[in-house]
Amino acid sequence: MRELDSDGFAALVESIPHAISVHDRDRNVVFSNSACAALIGYDTEEFANLEHEQLFHPDDAELWGTMLARVLGTENPSATAHLRLRHRAGHWIWVLVAASTFIAGTDRLVALVLQDVSDTIWGNPTAARQPIR
Repeated sequence: MRELDSDGFAALVESIPHAISVHDRDRNVVFSNSACAALIGYDTEEFANLEHEQLFHPDDAELWGTMLARVLGTENPSATAHLRLRHRAGHWIWVLVAASTFIAGTDRLVALVLQDVSDTIWGNPTAARQPIR
């Protein structure tokens, strides 16, 4: 099997129609595809410059922190949870966030895949309060 160089890998991730972002241990954005930015109403450059912690609903901040600590710690290299993000237009959207870690060179990074599940959650709010899996 042929290996992709970094440009090929970036093109692959950009072509995927799901919101994907990669963060370092300090929660800085290393990479995000345009679907990720579009999910919350921003272009890719604006998304990279956002203070991402402020995008999460205040009631979900602790869950977000626990989820990241879990995947960055030794407990489990992956986790999923329902969280609310503020769209650029000001409204909240529910997303299913799947987080996993991987090693790139000497760096341990966190990959996030986000899926808008607002239609499902608004109709069944208890579905959102499931524990991190």
